[in-house]
Amino acid sequence: MVGRQLRALFKQFNEEYWGGRLPAYSIRVVARITSRGSFGPVGTWGRWLKKRGLIEILRGLSDEDATSTLLHEMAHAAVGSSHGMLWKRQMIRLRSAGAPLSNTDRFIRLDDGAGRPISKKRFRGTMQDLLMDSPEMTLAGAIRYFIGTEGGSTTIAAFLRRYPWARTVFKDEKREKAEEQKRKVEFFALFGK
Repeated sequence: MVGRQLRALFKQFNEEYWGGRLPAYSIRVVARITSRGSFGPVGTWGRWLKKRGLIEILRGLSDEDATSTLLHEMAHAAVGSSHGMLWKRQMIRLRSAGAPLSNTDRFIRLDDGAGRPISKKRFRGTMQDLLMDSPEMTLAGAIRYFIGTEGGSTTIAAFLRRYPWARTVFKDEKREKAEEQKRKVEFFALFGK
């Protein structure tokens, strides 16, 4: 599928599935997708670049896959986020409306990790970033944040049943953050500003 065809589909889908409310995006067919500035890992079929007003679709896809990838990226544009709950709701809404989705996009559920397993490493990295900005965060708040941005379950209780190690990872990161803060206070007490 070429860019001209995808641009026409963007206009059609914007009207059909979003009532024309999505802002205009440039649609470009590219030889490869890099991870810089996108939500998807290298090797994905498309990406949404909000700041540039651009959606890129990988060249060489079947018409069915290119169409589904365009809808996938339009769902990102609609909610302004990665594969969290808001995006998943968009994908489920599109599926229910009969949108032409292919591959794994047909099977998105609210309680999955958008096809990516939730590892301790991934959860820990998110917790480190979150606690840097909000050191007072509680476990419930942290899991709520993770579910909203990354997925994994529909409730905190379901998340903890599925990923029982999350409680320990959060406690370890919170303790590490508190110790780091204590070391900073001690350093400044000894050496001043």
